[in-house]
Amino acid sequence: MMKICIVGPAYPYRGGQALVEAYLHHTITQLGYDTKTISYTLLYPSIFFPGTTQFDSSSFIPFEHKNKIHRIINSINPFTWRKAFLTLKKEQPDVVIFVWWMPFFGPALGYIARKIKKNLKSTKITFLVENYISHENRWFDRFFTKKTLKWADSFISQSSYIKEQIQQDFPNAPIYQTTLSIFDCYDLENYSKQSAREFLGIKTEHVILFFGLIRPYKGLDRLIETFAQLLKDNPDTSLLIVGENYESMEKYQDLIARYNLKNNVLLFNKFIPNEEVEPYFKAADVVVMPYYSGTQSGILMMAYGFKIPVVVTDVGGIAELVVPNKTGIVVQNNEVKNLLPAINQILNTKNAVSYSDMIKTHTHNLGYVNLGSILERVTDTGELT
Repeated sequence: MMKICIVGPAYPYRGGQALVEAYLHHTITQLGYDTKTISYTLLYPSIFFPGTTQFDSSSFIPFEHKNKIHRIINSINPFTWRKAFLTLKKEQPDVVIFVWWMPFFGPALGYIARKIKKNLKSTKITFLVENYISHENRWFDRFFTKKTLKWADSFISQSSYIKEQIQQDFPNAPIYQTTLSIFDCYDLENYSKQSAREFLGIKTEHVILFFGLIRPYKGLDRLIETFAQLLKDNPDTSLLIVGENYESMEKYQDLIARYNLKNNVLLFNKFIPNEEVEPYFKAADVVVMPYYSGTQSGILMMAYGFKIPVVVTDVGGIAELVVPNKTGIVVQNNEVKNLLPAINQILNTKNAVSYSDMIKTHTHNLGYVNLGSILERVTDTGELT
């Protein structure tokens, strides 16, 4: 049986990267591979982490596989990098998949990948690239990215946008393309739309959802400004803002007060455990992602998991997965003049257009459905077992 090792953050870490690992591990295991994960004992030093905690306190863990996770890597301790390599050397995997999303981890992952390249001649190295460089695009990002990813035998990109970025620096490398998984694990079928709204205390006809970490590039300020204008034509509407802030909330609270939106905005300023995600999406008519920048979005895949249409800005690779007027609407940028008609269109057609059916059809071929064929090509075996 072929052996695959994933190197990336896994439970008990929380958030998008751990969810990617969970779906990746589950998919590869289902394909018949012997699969293990090398994870972290320390991701970010606390001084660099803006949130409340890096760890998941949820009672529900998607695709839990604790017995297959080895927590070894401390991102700032080179002794643990060597220990991770020695563990991989003992495993002798056919393929090591490095989950790459931030150049901060370049020194650790670069060390491990270099040691594999020089010592495990039959092991293939592939990088699953979620973000090529960080959202902040710091001066050292591209340096660490190129220094680390040069050890790859191949890449797995999760959007055409990312693929083009990889090709700029590694024009001769094999690059295989897939997409993020459809994050349908949060639908525990505990709520209907009506019961979700009752649970959240929502009584309006329309509900708009902004979900996820609150960070400057997410464009929440533009959404609040747009919502103030939207209420003039659609006053029977609520805006749900749900997520932990990685920046000060003062400017958003000032906007809510300035436009007198307090009675129509429900703010849940916290990280939502897995088992509590469902009612926020079930209550929503549309999920809005008014980002200033981005590469791809787990929030989009969560919306699709609940079959909720979206409004997104045309940034990074996010728009690649939206079918205009069927699964959502893509706007050029997050100016109010663009967001307002797009959101209104979905709210005003939600009972006439079967968005959920079109999302179901569209997402049938998204996610890691082609991962088996990709791994066959990565291993050059043409077979799974």
